[in-house]
Amino acid sequence: DYTEAMLKSFLTLADVMPTGYHAARVANVQKGDKVVVIGDGAVGQCAVIAAKMRGASQIVLMSRHEDRQKMALESGATAVVAERGEEGIAKVREILGGGADAALECVGTEVAVEQALGVLHNGGRMGFVGVPHYENRAIGSTFGQNTTIGGGPASVTTYDKQVLLKAVLDGDINPGRVFTTSYKLEDINQAYKDMDERKTIKAMIMIE
Repeated sequence: DYTEAMLKSFLTLADVMPTGYHAARVANVQKGDKVVVIGDGAVGQCAVIAAKMRGASQIVLMSRHEDRQKMALESGATAVVAERGEEGIAKVREILGGGADAALECVGTEVAVEQALGVLHNGGRMGFVGVPHYENRAIGSTFGQNTTIGGGPASVTTYDKQVLLKAVLDGDINPGRVFTTSYKLEDINQAYKDMDERKTIKAMIMIE
């Protein structure tokens, strides 16, 4: 029999955990890397887990929400930065002693992309998995910095079979922690409302 915590982790393997892992993989996060995660929702939390799995030495989460900061720190983040814009970029660079090797963009806004690109050192790598909420964005600004950019939808079944399912079964990772509140099916509208208002990270719908 599986524990409730493990069942929750299995559910994340259908979406958010492979997506977070995809960000780390396409950014080629390697042992010893300094990594910044932009986005503190379920995918961002899983990106923190993925960065740790791949051996990152420092993981900075950009987050303004105390409960999400706490979860990320428990999952392997080494620091959190609440500031945004140029102030946030400067704070990250101060913590890392320079720019990041990799930035994992898990939001999907142009502002988040700018933040991700801004924290990288020359030759840095960005993995973006936030579904874009913008139409067009020129990448010419990244040319002089030799930035590598990759992203898109995750290869869910491939990652699950190769890496993630075993990691959950072995107890190495616990991504199911992103399900912070459970709801009955008739309360599904409230579940969406609570996620939208940042009252819960990921809602679990229970069908009896």
